[in-house]
Amino acid sequence: MGLIQFGVVGVVVLLRLTTFGWYALIAVVVSVLSLGIVPAVVVGPLFYAGFSAPPSAWPLLAVADVLLLVCALTFEDGGDNTSTSPLQVLIGSRGPSGYAVDRVVRSCGVAYLLTLPPLGVWTVVS
Repeated sequence: MGLIQFGVVGVVVLLRLTTFGWYALIAVVVSVLSLGIVPAVVVGPLFYAGFSAPPSAWPLLAVADVLLLVCALTFEDGGDNTSTSPLQVLIGSRGPSGYAVDRVVRSCGVAYLLTLPPLGVWTVVS
C-alpha cells in the first residue's frame, strides 16, 4: 500500500503542474523557506500510514487518497487574468467554475486534513 501512496502523490503533483500559477509559486516558496517541513506535514502521514497501517485502516487511507485527488483535480490556479483547474485543462473546456466548485475544493481539502490525525493514530495504535 505504501508504493500506491507514492503514485497518488506523484499524480497529484503532475495534476497541479498542469495549471501552474500563483498558488503553486506560493507553495514552492513556502516549501523552500520551511526546508521541506510543510510538504512533509501534508503528505508525510500518508506515506507513513501507507507503509505501516494495518489492513483494517486501508479504507481510511483510500478515502484520504480520493479526497486528495479530488482536491488536486478541482483546485483552480493560474495567472493574473484567468484561472483554471486541472480538470478543466484535461477535459478541454472551461467547464463549471465558481462558488459550488470552490465549496467542493475546500470541503475535500479540509476533509483530507481531518482524515490524517485519525489515520496516524490508527496506524500507531495497531
